[in-house]
Amino acid sequence: MAATVGMLAQQTSSLAGYISPSKDLKFADIPNGLGALKAVPIEGWVQMVVVIGMHEILIKQREGKPPGDFGTGYFGFPVEEGSEKQKAGLNAEISNGRLAMLGILGMFASEIVHGGEVLAEVKDLA
Repeated sequence: MAATVGMLAQQTSSLAGYISPSKDLKFADIPNGLGALKAVPIEGWVQMVVVIGMHEILIKQREGKPPGDFGTGYFGFPVEEGSEKQKAGLNAEISNGRLAMLGILGMFASEIVHGGEVLAEVKDLA
């Protein structure tokens, strides 16, 4: 879901400043979508991998609990284990995650078809 929201956000806004001051590379110089894969310097990718790796190492799942249960509940509100509310929430999360995967794949396809511009077909509607 974060990828879908991120793809839409980068079409409408960009951060000010430098992504790599040593290479004089600004955020505005980085293309949106798949084009960013080639434009971000290797040092930036290494930083992202290290941060994600540290998160995987430091944040542990609770023993004996289902995958993804870190004991935080939903937005910090605890939910009773095995309740109908928990089951409904988990099913909604799985469905929304699947839909978001289809959404990001559709955006990637749109970007490839339209030469780097996501959702170009709806631009004329505005």
